[in-house]
Amino acid sequence: MSGQSLPTLPMWRVNHIEPSPEMLALRANGPIHRVRFPSGHEGWWVTGYEEAKAVLSDAAFRPSGMPPAAFTPATVILGSPGWLGSHEGSEHARLRTIVASAFSNRRVKLLAQQIEAIAAQLFETLAAQPQPADLRHYLSFPLPAMVISALMGVPYGDHAFFAELSDDVMTHQHESGPRSAALLAWEELRTYIRGKMRGKRQDPGDNLLTDLLAAVDQGKATEEEAIGLAAGILVAGHESTVAQIEFGLLAMFRHPQQRERLVGDPSLVDKAVEEILRMYPPGAGWDGIMRYPRTDVTIAGVHIPAESKVLVGLPATSFDPRHFDDPEIFDIGRAEKPHLAFS
Repeated sequence: MSGQSLPTLPMWRVNHIEPSPEMLALRANGPIHRVRFPSGHEGWWVTGYEEAKAVLSDAAFRPSGMPPAAFTPATVILGSPGWLGSHEGSEHARLRTIVASAFSNRRVKLLAQQIEAIAAQLFETLAAQPQPADLRHYLSFPLPAMVISALMGVPYGDHAFFAELSDDVMTHQHESGPRSAALLAWEELRTYIRGKMRGKRQDPGDNLLTDLLAAVDQGKATEEEAIGLAAGILVAGHESTVAQIEFGLLAMFRHPQQRERLVGDPSLVDKAVEEILRMYPPGAGWDGIMRYPRTDVTIAGVHIPAESKVLVGLPATSFDPRHFDDPEIFDIGRAEKPHLAFS
C-alpha cells in the first residue's frame, strides 16, 4: 500500500480562499480516500457529509488529542492538561462543565453588548486611516483578542501581547523538529494566564478566570487544567476568528452581487453568515479534525484498520451534492441545511 502513488495533502486553496480544484475532484470520486499527510504518514480523508458526521459521533474513534502511541502529534498543545481535544467521555464532560458558566445566556448577552462597542470603536479607527488601510491591523486581529480579554477578565491593554503568543502557537505548531517557537509561546501563554488567574483572589469578577480559580479551590480542577482550559479558549478562539472575519469580507468582495443583495435586505445576515461558514471556513490545505479508530472500522464500504489516522475533512463536506444543492455556488439565500464548520 505504501508503495503506490497517493493523493497528497495539503491541497492548497486558490488565492488562499477558494476551494482547491484537487480537493473537489477527489471528493467527486467518493466520500473517503486513502491519502498521504504532510508528515509523510498515510491515512484516510473523509470528504462525504454523512460519513463525516458518522465518524464524529462514533465512540469507536478517539479524539484528535489522543493519538496512537506510535504517532507524534504535529502540535505542541495536544496532550497539555486541560486541552479539551485530549480528553473524552466523563473527563471531557467534567472539563466542559467548568467553563460552561462563561457561556451562559446572561454572560453571552453582556458580552454581545461589549462586542458591539468594541467593533464600533475599531471601525471608527479603521475609517480614520489613510486608505487603503490594513484590515488585519485595525480590525480582524484586535477584535477577537479584545473580546477574549472581556470574556477572561484580563486588561484590554494585554490583548496584543497574548494575541501574538496565540498566533505564534498556531503558526509554528506544524514545523518539523522540536517546534521550539510554538512550545516557547505556549509556555509563555500559560505563565501569563497563571499569573492573571491567581490575581483574581484579590480582584475577582464576573469572568472566566474567576470561575476557573473557584473550580480549582473547590477541587473540581487542578490549577494546570484550569490554565489549559483558558489557554485553549484563547488560542482556538483567536486564530480561527481572525481568519473567519477576513474570509467573510473576502467572500463578499468576491461576490459583489451577493454583497448588494445583503445590503438591500439585511434580514439575510444570518443566512449569509452560515453560507460564509459553509463555503469559506478558516483553514489551509488539509483542513479538518483527526480521529483514531480504536478497532477496525468500515466507512462507506472501506475497511480501516485500528489506530489509523482518519482526517475528517470538514470543509470538503460542504461541497457534497448529496447534502447541498449546487454546493460550489455562493448563495446567501441558500435553504438552511446544517454544515460542519464547527464539527
